[in-house]
Amino acid sequence: MEQINALVADDELPARGELKYELASIPGVKVVGECANGKEVLAFLKSHPNVDILFLDIEMPIMNGLECAQKILAMDLPLKIVFATGYSQFALQAFELEAFDYILKPYSEQRIHRIIDRLEDSLTLRRQNMVPGEVTASSQKIAIQTRDRTLMISPAREIVLISTEKSDRSLFYTTSGIVESRMTLRDIESLLTPLGFFRTHKGYIVNLSMIHEIEPQDNGTLLLTMTRYEKQKIPVSRHYIKAFKDILHI
Repeated sequence: MEQINALVADDELPARGELKYELASIPGVKVVGECANGKEVLAFLKSHPNVDILFLDIEMPIMNGLECAQKILAMDLPLKIVFATGYSQFALQAFELEAFDYILKPYSEQRIHRIIDRLEDSLTLRRQNMVPGEVTASSQKIAIQTRDRTLMISPAREIVLISTEKSDRSLFYTTSGIVESRMTLRDIESLLTPLGFFRTHKGYIVNLSMIHEIEPQDNGTLLLTMTRYEKQKIPVSRHYIKAFKDILHI
């Protein structure tokens, strides 16, 4: 695989050291820098735009991680942001800022390896600029080919959820309406999982940043209410529920 350049930002020196050690132990990963606050991160990225992944602590002095991420989004850099914190209540805020992932302290070696594995898949898609089927990736947007036109949309900002009613047809629920595609959910899952999406059921994929409400059910499953499509209740089946709870730390 190609080298992955990682940047670590945390105001606590021991936490930075622990994360640097874990990342350096993964073949192909190089820690190219470390920062103690959000302002240092922005300054580093201006002179080192080739960072692939940023592990960003949320609670830092001078400029916290959430403020820093907002400014990074405005810079339109291709790097992935992984928020790090000791508190799980920031999870949904993190995904609203197009977080690639979210990790709780103390760091889990297995979780860090899983994040890097997902990043490798994401970088492969970006280099190929496409995946099999009718949806192709281009920078921060994807192209959805419908029967009579091609739509260019930003997944994180515009796709709320995807469902399937037939094996050869998927429906994209977007912020501007429902779009039909002949791409399978399996191919859509491969494309969108690195971009903050999660498959909750054999028939549904959701944008984690668009979840409005989570309702526990008596049978141990969950029902999701999504932004803009409040009447559409999305199930989280038993097969996916543990991974769903893990990724949101609930």
